[in-house]
Amino acid sequence: MSFSSQTLTKLIRQLFYTLFFLTPLLLWPYTSEVFEFNKMMFVYLLTVLIASVWAIRSFLNKKFEIVRTPLDIPILLFLASQIISTIISINSHTSLWGYYSRFHGGLMSTVSYITLYYALVTHFHGENKAIKNLLIAILSSAAIISLYAVLEHFGIDKDIWVQDVQNRVFSTLGQPNWLSAFLVALLPLSLFQIVSSAKNNHRFLYACLSLLYLIAIIFTKSQSGIAATAVVLVLFLIITAIQKKKSLLLLAFIPLLTLVLVFKGDSVLRTLSSLNKINPFYSDTITIITEENKTRIGGSDSMAIRRVVWEGALKLGLKYPLFGTGVETFGYSYYAVRPVAHNLTSESDFLYNKAHNEYLNFLATTGFVGLFTYLFLIGSILYLFLNKKTDHHDLRFPLLLGFVSILITNYIGFSVVNIALFFFLYPAIYISLINKNTLLSRKLNLDSTIGIIIVSILAIWAIIGLSRAWRADIAYNKGKGNLDEAERAVKLNPREPIYYAQLGNINSLVATQLIVPQIAQLPSTASAEIKAQANSILNKYVDQATGNINKAQSLNPFNLNILKTKAKTELALATIDPKYLQDALNTLLRIIALSPNESNNYLNLGILYQSLNKTDLAKTAFEKALELNPNSETAKGYLQKL
Repeated sequence: MSFSSQTLTKLIRQLFYTLFFLTPLLLWPYTSEVFEFNKMMFVYLLTVLIASVWAIRSFLNKKFEIVRTPLDIPILLFLASQIISTIISINSHTSLWGYYSRFHGGLMSTVSYITLYYALVTHFHGENKAIKNLLIAILSSAAIISLYAVLEHFGIDKDIWVQDVQNRVFSTLGQPNWLSAFLVALLPLSLFQIVSSAKNNHRFLYACLSLLYLIAIIFTKSQSGIAATAVVLVLFLIITAIQKKKSLLLLAFIPLLTLVLVFKGDSVLRTLSSLNKINPFYSDTITIITEENKTRIGGSDSMAIRRVVWEGALKLGLKYPLFGTGVETFGYSYYAVRPVAHNLTSESDFLYNKAHNEYLNFLATTGFVGLFTYLFLIGSILYLFLNKKTDHHDLRFPLLLGFVSILITNYIGFSVVNIALFFFLYPAIYISLINKNTLLSRKLNLDSTIGIIIVSILAIWAIIGLSRAWRADIAYNKGKGNLDEAERAVKLNPREPIYYAQLGNINSLVATQLIVPQIAQLPSTASAEIKAQANSILNKYVDQATGNINKAQSLNPFNLNILKTKAKTELALATIDPKYLQDALNTLLRIIALSPNESNNYLNLGILYQSLNKTDLAKTAFEKALELNPNSETAKGYLQKL
């Protein structure tokens, strides 16, 4: 291997260290989504850099090298299902890039993770020291995150966040469930080092790290995370007892269980009662929600809400059984089958863009083909870890338990950027440690200089594109109250429909709240020319409002948030010209067509009919709203007034 090739290989490894260390830590307060968006953009950036350096190295060596792995066929089948689902998606833009505000999960993110998988196994294969450095980067980053989470619990940043972060910490991950899923996935890495390290100071260090992670997990109060942690701890004790041939270690269950029951007995019972609500053999959804509403104080139980959403996801999967409605389109298609029981929860107004169950999410959006290929990939990974014919490494059980924890937390939640990295790269790390891998090499006939130039141009183009997307999101976030920034967002990323929706709404506000009052204040002595100019400016903003909002709908006709913004915009414009009331009515009817079981849609329709003096239609709409949600005091009030 030449000096330049060695240097580039080392650079790729350094980029992986950076990826694992920095990704969980990244956030930026000026983007529309503070956490996941920035992490996803950073993963894209590192993927571009790693792939580019890999390609340049290949051209310098005049051959392309890639390690063949036991997961090649499962990965290929899974990727194929995602590509087909994206092609036939109800909205290919969303399927390609992910649901806006979630970002992770689109086809491009999957391609990115798979690229990183092959880059890792190819450049870390047989390099135990490099893999050790990789794990140090992971554990070090987690230590910083956990320490911050503990400090959050004691109020270090309680005045920064809207959420009660002292009650349920989320550190730099952005959500308690995401933080707990992240920490429990790497907890086994530190736990097994306690028993395998030869030096006492190393054992003490890893014991402290494990304790720190556990404390942070507890402070998240995440039911899925704590349940996964319990499973990991039990399996850790069993495996350690077997490996060390010390069955007495299993007696550690007794004091641990006693302590939990004594100090957290009530919490355990509440958690078990809550988890029972997602048991398909326990009662029915309507009964669960109705009974809970009789006694609940505050929000609905999260497991009861999951039961409702899961029911809708299953219906959606059965309705589109082959390839679903398209990768990451749950936020659009769920509402066509949304169970009536959702109206009875405290989150009836929330827009659910995930099924809160990774497996049902795949079923709903990519059909049985997508779900089966995903499960086949999982089964293949588990077989890789458990296959007795494999030359196993000491990291087998730590990585296996970390992977199992992901399967558990994904069952009660959904994957995010850091979890997806672990899902694909834990197996990659393990494969890099075993010796039965084949290096596939293909000669490159293209001139090295030309190849490197092409790769460099493509890399620069991709990085510029990422930069524009990131700056566009910042402009979009600022544009919620700033016309110039809203216009800038559209210019930077003209393919994003929600940017047009926001811009159209702001155009309408400028017209109705700024220009109309100024026209009204014109003196009666103002010349006809001045009045004509004022009306011309008004008409310009009205035209821009309708043009932008219609553009948003044409780019994504299934996005309920866009349609609701469109209706709001048309209602604002109706204060200038009543003809827009009919446009708003048509938009509301379109919303109802997409979400026929949502009580509030009929409530809004009734209010609009009432403003149009269509009393009979208003009454019918209010009655439908009350039928879907018998607890709606608002609907009852409107009916009483008619």
